[in-house]
Amino acid sequence: MIPKPLRLVLPLFLVSIAAAQLPLTPYPRQLTLATGQLQLRRKISIGAGRSAADQFAAGELARDLARFDGIRARVKNNHSGQVALLRLGTSRARKALRRSGVEFPAAARAQGYVLLVTRRRATVIGDNATGVFYGVQTLRQLFHPSALGKIRAVAPAVRIVDWPAFPHRGVSMDISRGPIPTERAIEQQIRILSAYKVNLYSLYFENTFYYPNLPLVSVWHGAITPNEARAIVAYAKAYHVTVVPEQESFGHLQLALQYEKFQNLDELPYGSVLSPAAPGSLPLIGEMFAELTKVFPSPYLHIGADETFQLGQGRSKPMAEKLGVGQVYINYIRAIDTLLRPYHRKVLFWGDIAVKHPELLNQLPHDMIAIPWVYGPLPSYDRFIRPFRSVGLETWVAPGVSNWSRIYPNDNEALPNIKVFDADGLRLGSTGVLNTVWMDDGESLINYCWYELVYGAADSWQPSINDQQFADAWDWAFYRATGHNFAQDQATMAEIHQILTKATGSDGEDWTTWLRPFSAEGQRYYQKAAPAAHAVRLLAEHVIVNLDQQRRLALSHRGMLDYMAFAARRFDYLGQKAIYSQYIPQLYRQAQQTEGKEPGQVYGILGRINGVDGYLQNLRDHDAALMRRYQQLWLRENNHHGLDNILIRYQDELQLWHSLSYRFGLMEGQFRRTHQLPPFLGKGAQANPAPNM
Repeated sequence: MIPKPLRLVLPLFLVSIAAAQLPLTPYPRQLTLATGQLQLRRKISIGAGRSAADQFAAGELARDLARFDGIRARVKNNHSGQVALLRLGTSRARKALRRSGVEFPAAARAQGYVLLVTRRRATVIGDNATGVFYGVQTLRQLFHPSALGKIRAVAPAVRIVDWPAFPHRGVSMDISRGPIPTERAIEQQIRILSAYKVNLYSLYFENTFYYPNLPLVSVWHGAITPNEARAIVAYAKAYHVTVVPEQESFGHLQLALQYEKFQNLDELPYGSVLSPAAPGSLPLIGEMFAELTKVFPSPYLHIGADETFQLGQGRSKPMAEKLGVGQVYINYIRAIDTLLRPYHRKVLFWGDIAVKHPELLNQLPHDMIAIPWVYGPLPSYDRFIRPFRSVGLETWVAPGVSNWSRIYPNDNEALPNIKVFDADGLRLGSTGVLNTVWMDDGESLINYCWYELVYGAADSWQPSINDQQFADAWDWAFYRATGHNFAQDQATMAEIHQILTKATGSDGEDWTTWLRPFSAEGQRYYQKAAPAAHAVRLLAEHVIVNLDQQRRLALSHRGMLDYMAFAARRFDYLGQKAIYSQYIPQLYRQAQQTEGKEPGQVYGILGRINGVDGYLQNLRDHDAALMRRYQQLWLRENNHHGLDNILIRYQDELQLWHSLSYRFGLMEGQFRRTHQLPPFLGKGAQANPAPNM
């Protein structure tokens, strides 16, 4: 069960709060509340020294203070002021640590920090720019607006010592099966993720990077260009984020292999797997990575290599019969690694295929990094991690946000998957987390996923996560909002998934919206969904109303609430469709039972189904409004590529309601002529569209 946040508003300008009540994400490893608070007036200075990186971090804090508190903060190149950013090796840092009685542990040197807040000043100490940057991210959340006279912002006096559980804390963004974010949107994602101490951002490419030497591999008018990639990498660097390219190099290549030019390379005709038996397959991979390495200086190259289900069925069948499919797979992974060795990067690969052949894993180069992925909640993920660790391979674990093919991410799946998988990885010695966003049916939007992405960020930084503390901190840590309205709404969306799963066996998956309501398949599903649909609608409508009434509380990321509100309206539409799909046939049968007695009642019933404000018109108008809003939300974060593939679903739905309205009009006309109603829409009835008008 996803925890609902406690219903309290923290008086953060008071010193009587408990440490566990501080709304911080990620929550620091060591936090001690002291006496008093730091109070800031309208003008302050931030001493960042001469480091450009530290001045950049100070600028992040200054912008927050200006935006949320009306404070004018001047960033200075010395270390004086109400806020000071210090490096560990300086005398000022040593003096501050000695005075506070805090030690800077060796484990914190790589990425950790010490944050000291007293009544006089806030001091961030890091051994390097990364540590200082992460300390500033925590300090940004500590300051709260104040209504105490001339005091504009306050922070409780604290001593914080903090460092990450995993050195590598990343996200993988699927930009190949659905929307392709704009450069500006990707930069926004990196900026937000870095505030929660994510330090790795991986772009998943099948055919969405533009290769000047391989234009057929790249999608028309929408692929990330080399110049865009360079700009993204440079932008991310300032936020201490490494951008890692993932180019599928074995499976998931159908979008490229569909071309005749590559029919001598695929395992099966027009298939998805690049064949190890094709002499030209490795040179193709080499050409792709030759371009990628020019613009992505990351120390890592991700080759994908997951779900190679067609391997051994076509060109490589003789090899597989001789060596075994597992050996063919391992040999090819080794060949790709050898091909990429001149770039002096570590090669990442998905672990789902290799883990099925544990007896062969010791053949892999020991400097490769395996990324086992599993996306459902399990009591243990050891069996997916341990085979790689037992042969000395480095591992990163890859849970997921459970957004794919769903109206909204399902936190009943995502949060336990992230929490337990990360914990098992940490215990078994994994060095990284790659939380994944997938776009399998093309409908999902990244801006649906911030709760799960930030939860994953927190869980990869903290040794363990407290779900209740995270939920309680959510509104402030993400939206800079008082109260817990938006965390409550998030929990309500998870509750909707639970209700649907219990009633139908499926959570809020996209396909449930698009079923033909009076087809056999549609009736099977909506008959199961209808009893739960009333509860689904009431919960969704509660979210819609709450978001509309409380959005003013969000001082940051307010626009992200629009995505949750849209998903709630999708749930509301699904519930409405489930109810009406059962109610309309019932009403029609009722009309048939009274057709020989009360013609006026028949017309009244038919008018409820198909009148000026009939049920079909309700559904038509609801769908049309959803379509318009979806297009707006898509284009806020993505280019146009792929949008038409989703809008056609809304358009087909709109055509359905128009067609049904036309058919019901014909049935009513028949009744006017004969005083008899024809049978209710039968098999194939929905295939007859209304005439174009």
